Amino acid sequence: MRSATTRQGSRRFSAGITHAATDSIQDAAYTLLGIPFVGTDHVFRLNGTRVEAFSGVHADLFTHLSRGHLQQYRSDVHALRTKWPADTWDEEGNGPVSIHQDGSVLAMHLLP
Repeated sequence: MRSATTRQGSRRFSAGITHAATDSIQDAAYTLLGIPFVGTDHVFRLNGTRVEAFSGVHADLFTHLSRGHLQQYRSDVHALRTKWPADTWDEEGNGPVSIHQDGSVLAMHLLP
């Protein structure tokens, strides 16, 4: 089995413990349940139905991570962990949303 390339995340395994969001591509921004997130989205088909999946992290937390401000990230995550919404459906995006306590998000919706 061959090693992962840099683009595939080999730095994650050789640079010690890091948060996955620090090495991810940030090419999309969404407001879900009234909260700004940045990350990336993917479009795929499930049984012929087009689906968009967005994965990312709270915009402010991403800024801390991308600048290497791990202590500020930890502090803000701790402060926010009880404030994340309990809702699991985004009316505006018309799809399910899952926000993890670390500020990461996964959201999906059907495309026309």
